[in-house]
Amino acid sequence: MNRIIGKKAPDFHLKAVSGDGEDFIDVSLDTYKGHWLVLFFYPMDFTFVCPTELTSFSNDLRLFEDADARLLAVSTDSEYTHQAWIRNGLGRIGYPLGADKTLSMSAGYGVLLEDQGVALRGLFIIDPDQIIRYSVIHDNNIGRNTQEVLRVLKALQTGSLCGANWTIGSQPLKEDSNALPDAFSTDQTVRIYTLPGCSYCRQVKEFLSGNGISFEEINLENDAKGQAFMDSRGYTALPVTVIGSNEISGFRLDKIKELLL
Repeated sequence: MNRIIGKKAPDFHLKAVSGDGEDFIDVSLDTYKGHWLVLFFYPMDFTFVCPTELTSFSNDLRLFEDADARLLAVSTDSEYTHQAWIRNGLGRIGYPLGADKTLSMSAGYGVLLEDQGVALRGLFIIDPDQIIRYSVIHDNNIGRNTQEVLRVLKALQTGSLCGANWTIGSQPLKEDSNALPDAFSTDQTVRIYTLPGCSYCRQVKEFLSGNGISFEEINLENDAKGQAFMDSRGYTALPVTVIGSNEISGFRLDKIKELLL
């Protein structure tokens, strides 16, 4: 098998049905550019294990959205079958169901069972730069654990080393892994848009302060210009860190370090 981790995600363009079953939409890899994407394949509609997964992800949707992640589920059924299932069995969910009718997307992501024309339970976490950062594929008889997917997502977003059984909110293995070189200095203007009580905002501010980087903090709770900036960009994930002319939405210490170095 060819390596996919660390490589650009295979492109795709699909017809899909909205999670409420009301609208047919077009989705592509670029639809999710700038956000984390949890892309998962399942074998088919109107089955037994699949609805337990789809509803579990929907129940935890807010947790994924708070981490600036979008969800997309894909099977080889048509968008019309998806719609019928939502209306007659599955019920409404909070994210789209994509229709890989040509089987090309399932094949491109290495999850296609060619003799059956269905996908294995493959799941991929794709970062905002469209790089695959995590992949797991397993037998179709076993449903996935949404909390484990969320744990891996949050671990990836730390940009640090996370050991076995790392839990959300705990410290990474090496606290100094976020340190920049001793002789580091920057003449770039740095701003950070935050809200009180945002743990991701606090961690980014601690990173900047710990490395001697001066920054302007914009409190979105009471700063009208800051709110207008967020609205104009369509940003929802916090914090938003602006380094020179570059804008980083969400908890992306890895990207912040990359732009500072």
